[in-house]
Amino acid sequence: MGRQNEILIYLINELVRVRDKEDMLQLIRKGLKQYIDFDDSFIMRYDPATKKIRSYIYHVEKGRLEDPGFENQLNIEYTIHEDLLASTNIPVVQDVNSLVASGDNQLLYIHNAGIKEIVSVRLIEGDQLMGLFVLLSEKKNTYTAEKLELLEKISKPVSIATANIIANEEIARKEEEKNLLLSLSNEIASLKTREDLFKVVNTKIKKLIGVEEFGIAQIDEGGETYSAFVLEFSDHTRNLLHFHEVTSARYSTSDPIFQKVMGSDEPVLFEVEELYRLPGMPAYVKFWKEANFKFYYSIPLRVGGVGIGFVNIHFDTREAAYTNRALITGICAQLGVGVSNILAIEKVFKREEEKSMLLDFSNAIASVQDKFVFAKVVKQQLKTLFGIEEYVVNILSEDEKYVIGFLYDIESQMLAKEEFLKILDTPIDVNDGIFNRILASEDPLTFKVEDWEKMETPPVYLEAAKATGLKKMTGLRMRIGEKNIAFFSFKHNELDLPHSQLVFLKSICSQIAIAVSNIMAHEKISRQLAEIEKYKQQLEEEKTYLREEIETTQNYSEIIGQSKEIKKVFKLITQVSSSDSTVLLLGETGTGKELIARAIHNASPRKEKLMVKINCAALPVNLIESELFGHERGSFTGAVERRIGKFELANHGSLFLDEIGEMPLELQVKLLRALQEKEIERIGGKTTIRTDVRIIAATNRDLEKLMEEGKFRSDLYYRLNIFPIHVPPLRDRKEDIPELAMHFIKRFSKKAGREIDKIGSRALEELRNYHWPGNIREMEHLIERSVLLSSGDTIKDIHLPGKRGLQTAKPSTETFKVQTLFENEKEYILKVLKQVNGRIAGDGGAAELLGIPPSTLNSRLKKLGIKRAHQG
Repeated sequence: MGRQNEILIYLINELVRVRDKEDMLQLIRKGLKQYIDFDDSFIMRYDPATKKIRSYIYHVEKGRLEDPGFENQLNIEYTIHEDLLASTNIPVVQDVNSLVASGDNQLLYIHNAGIKEIVSVRLIEGDQLMGLFVLLSEKKNTYTAEKLELLEKISKPVSIATANIIANEEIARKEEEKNLLLSLSNEIASLKTREDLFKVVNTKIKKLIGVEEFGIAQIDEGGETYSAFVLEFSDHTRNLLHFHEVTSARYSTSDPIFQKVMGSDEPVLFEVEELYRLPGMPAYVKFWKEANFKFYYSIPLRVGGVGIGFVNIHFDTREAAYTNRALITGICAQLGVGVSNILAIEKVFKREEEKSMLLDFSNAIASVQDKFVFAKVVKQQLKTLFGIEEYVVNILSEDEKYVIGFLYDIESQMLAKEEFLKILDTPIDVNDGIFNRILASEDPLTFKVEDWEKMETPPVYLEAAKATGLKKMTGLRMRIGEKNIAFFSFKHNELDLPHSQLVFLKSICSQIAIAVSNIMAHEKISRQLAEIEKYKQQLEEEKTYLREEIETTQNYSEIIGQSKEIKKVFKLITQVSSSDSTVLLLGETGTGKELIARAIHNASPRKEKLMVKINCAALPVNLIESELFGHERGSFTGAVERRIGKFELANHGSLFLDEIGEMPLELQVKLLRALQEKEIERIGGKTTIRTDVRIIAATNRDLEKLMEEGKFRSDLYYRLNIFPIHVPPLRDRKEDIPELAMHFIKRFSKKAGREIDKIGSRALEELRNYHWPGNIREMEHLIERSVLLSSGDTIKDIHLPGKRGLQTAKPSTETFKVQTLFENEKEYILKVLKQVNGRIAGDGGAAELLGIPPSTLNSRLKKLGIKRAHQG
């Protein structure tokens, strides 16, 4: 008995010296273990709220600690057995095998780790259970009555020592929190921007509390909504699908969460699962659920008793939230001041910024008089300032009874909708239930399109609004002094402008109103000068067109030749020139049909006016109509200005329609109408324009065959075929070849800076004997090449395609076969392709042999129906 007292006194004296967990562990491992045989030891803390225990101080055999599964068990809460909860301080010995066999799965893991026996003694502080002192043994029947008695007697000193350790830790924690709060207070007091606050939250506050998800919400100006102020979330949360949508939205201050938080003086703990099941919750509750959040602390932020927002902090457990309650409250008291300071600085900065933006906006629109230039400036400014991309300015009629479309973005997607285009030019009764309400309000009004459908008389622009996808429209009146002059309206589907921005928008609209008034005055003056401007524009168009004609005709001023065939053409030109009859020029490509057309025009009474030409094969189908008839500004995408068509440009002159056989069927109808009725209508225009134009058409196609194939209208053919002129191919007027050759030699030698004035007899004979599938155009290209390749003053060699396989024509004994020009051209090109093994471009290719560009040859192959399979 004396020995046991000595041990007890020793242990009590040592326990008195214990100050922290390490001291306690040393005493248990090196002191107590000398007298009581055990393998592992635990001091467990009891939570009266949950009636569970958790490891606080423990010593475990090294081998078991190396097992991750066992180590995880150390952090689990265990339900305390009723016999331990109700017993005195007498140690309780429990057989692990028996407990596991009876279904106690809490001890299954230590049973599998080799523990056979457990002895537990309660630790009491006052009259309250503080925890358990637990010893684990790998042997059975190791605890004798003497050892259990010793364990019972030291339970009280162990309780006191443990209580001291807990108290010391709490004192240290509070001291640390005090120092941290003091340090944090100094940092928060110096905050000036949200970026500064973000840095403090991320580097200090989150680490101090030990959380990943931390957010601050602010009450927006006007007090009707609240929104995110600073958010610091984990990467997992930021990567969730609806993160941006949820965090960028504004929420009503009437929702249940806001009301509960701002109505409390203390932090409010929300369980996400419970909130999710309740009706009327804001959208972010569903997001919390999707993010697998468990508990959320919401703490109101107030300065001088006035609420400015609140803080949201996520915790995995209720206990973790309660543990940090005092610290969180202290931090939020500091944050309230910091957020208030930042908001005040931002407000001052915003006011200065708005003044600066108003000045910039005023300067940007001050000198703008053109409506559509102004529309672009307004679009850019509204997008920059408010994120508004679709807007319309409607003006009031002079009698203030109607609303008329005036200003809009010509690049707007709304213009693609026919319903919107119609409503733009439709005067609207100002008393339609929408515009009259806007007129009566000093502040902007927002309307839902779905509500318009419920009106007794829906507004006339309802269908246009639905067609353009409009869901909400905000409108406000525009005034000069006390006079209403216009309405400004814009669309917004998901994002409502906050109250502060709407106030600023009113200031912007005052500036727009002044500019609109100036533009309206400018347009009134412009209308008075419209006729003068029209003639001026037409003269400029004619001047530009003539300049282009001079540059592109390459000084062709006459038709070369004295052959019998060409003289027939001259006679026909003489006969038809003085009349206004339509002329149809027929002939192969390259025969000079454009020169014949120009000769007819120059010999006609219209020679003082323009001969305007258009190649029907060189323009995309969707542009031919615009080229012929012109278009109004805004009539289609890309129509940024009004354009005069070739019919208007050729008024009182001649219009040369080259390659008429290539004109699409749908356009042939409109051309026929223009020819018969002598009037046209611009694309997007509302009025007809009388024209006095002489038509000269040309084609190398067989129009009669095209009619049979349904590719050319018969009525148009008969309208064009009033006076046909067949332009002969060069092979039918070979006596003109010498004169033509010298004409081209003189021109190209001058252009190349050479002195060439002769052509050798052998070269001339080659020209006479060549078949000339490309006609005069082919000769022109060949002569130009020969000039560049020759040396001296005489062209001795002509680089004809025939030298590569198409030899001088020999007398044929075959029966002459009559073929159409189309068939002849196709047959000849097939022979050339076969000769060059189907190669089109490059040196020695079919294009070079035929004397035409590869792109032109490809086009001809397509029209002639020659496919790859035919080219080998």
